[in-house]
Amino acid sequence: MKIAVFNPCSGISGNMILGALLDNGLPLEDLVAGLRVLPLPGWDIVAAKVIRGGLQGTHVEVVIPREHVHRHLSDIVGIIEPSSLDPWVKKKSMKAFQLLASAEAAAHGVDIDEVHFHEVGAMDAIIDVVGSCLGMHLLEVHTVYSSSVAVGTGTVSCAHGIMPLPAPATSLLLEGAPVVPTSEPSELTTPTGAAVLTALVESWDAPPPYVGISNGMGAGTREGKTRANLLRLVIGSTVPDNSGDAFSMVSSCIRIEAVIDDLDPRIWPVLNEKILQAGALDCYARNCLGKKGRPAMELVVHLPENARESVLSEIFTHSSTLGVRISDVERIVLQREFKQVSTSYGDVAVKLGYYRNKLVSAEPEFEECVALADAAGVPVKVVLQSARGAASALFA
Repeated sequence: MKIAVFNPCSGISGNMILGALLDNGLPLEDLVAGLRVLPLPGWDIVAAKVIRGGLQGTHVEVVIPREHVHRHLSDIVGIIEPSSLDPWVKKKSMKAFQLLASAEAAAHGVDIDEVHFHEVGAMDAIIDVVGSCLGMHLLEVHTVYSSSVAVGTGTVSCAHGIMPLPAPATSLLLEGAPVVPTSEPSELTTPTGAAVLTALVESWDAPPPYVGISNGMGAGTREGKTRANLLRLVIGSTVPDNSGDAFSMVSSCIRIEAVIDDLDPRIWPVLNEKILQAGALDCYARNCLGKKGRPAMELVVHLPENARESVLSEIFTHSSTLGVRISDVERIVLQREFKQVSTSYGDVAVKLGYYRNKLVSAEPEFEECVALADAAGVPVKVVLQSARGAASALFA
């Protein structure tokens, strides 16, 4: 399984992520071609090798036409969601902007739908966010890890005026993440970089054992005063543990539970969506009897530590519960990879799961089956059955 490991010891920004991906061997033409499906005209990406602090990295500049528009979250969703981007890329990109919108809303005391994206809603920021997620997909990365995030000191000038560093939105986005303050007098970590990082990272713990495939450096625009302005990204492949079993990711996560007996049933889907958007790994409800003997639903949420506050906020905001139970649990995730199988309707990606070096699961990606079914004018169950039949050969 391919993993990516960020080392933002000099901070992180959108263009630094793109530079690190290109420095890891992502072809620029593939990145540009994948982004051309977005309804954004007139942009281009310029990449060049540069030296920062005596080390070489790739600097990326997204060249855009002059804009006079401040977008809302709904505008950005309207750009990304209808596109032909891979579903995973769309999901991660929209998660990054949803996290950004939540942080900006909290910082300015407004509703999330009222947030005006300024710098982070400009065309270059959209290219940075979507391009970062697309690059991970093109490099076939399945899980992203990161070490502590460095932040600078001083102030920064933006559309809202002079603000302290890290910027309010950046500080909120990094809640729950390990942060290292520095004496560097500049904005090391930008809101865009923090949003992409928190949307992509599944664990801030040390990564599992892996074999390095490539190393890349994404360069910031300026020379650092106290450290090289570079973002390191390592792409690797997980390896078996000492017992000879295929490595299964083992990590701790938080479980939040609450018994709710007075919530309008129509609100449950909204609550579920809000919790998942806030960074939960899983969210479900099960029937039970409450302490007064009334029929109730028990909300169960699993989430990483860094999503604790954002998830709790959504639970208390959108449900009727007055309290929750929180516990630490161990999480084991099978080694996973994707393979393409051919059907008479087209190729379909199949997610494979391994336990103790043995293939135990092979399930076609449902969204791809839906797209092929729509194109062929047949029921999705027909395409799904064909894809499962092709996937069964992988067990041989």
